[in-house]
Amino acid sequence: MNSLVSIKRTILTALCALILSILLPPLYAQEDKPSGKAPQEKESTQLVGKWEIYETKEPGKPYVSSYKGRPFVSKGANAFTLVLEYRNDGTFRRMARIGESESIEEGTWRLSGHELRHKRKGAQEEEIMYIRFDGKDHYVSTEVFEDTSDPGLFAKFKRI
Repeated sequence: MNSLVSIKRTILTALCALILSILLPPLYAQEDKPSGKAPQEKESTQLVGKWEIYETKEPGKPYVSSYKGRPFVSKGANAFTLVLEYRNDGTFRRMARIGESESIEEGTWRLSGHELRHKRKGAQEEEIMYIRFDGKDHYVSTEVFEDTSDPGLFAKFKRI
């Protein structure tokens, strides 16, 4: 009887070892495998590139392809646009075109969740915007101008 119990235990132990050897390696492999980029890293990567504004709106009003009545035009004598270039190294370049003249500002950027921060060279404070991606080639930003009578601005950007 004791030898029968001992054989049953040996067979049960061998079966358990076999089951564990089949199930546990995939579990260990999952633990060692990197989980991929964090969501904010993915969004930061998605922002890298050149973007041009194409629509704006004030709170409570519809979107229009202009800013305060002046239509967005990319080039030429009637040019009026804003182009932002976000680089992998955390720097950005902002180019505003009005007519034939361009003004260029540079600085650093940081995206954490939906909060985008710009720190322009020579500026004391960061600009803070909130963005939402509407696909890989479009995003919407919301900028609130604190301590002013201006309620803020919603802007749509497209990748160029």
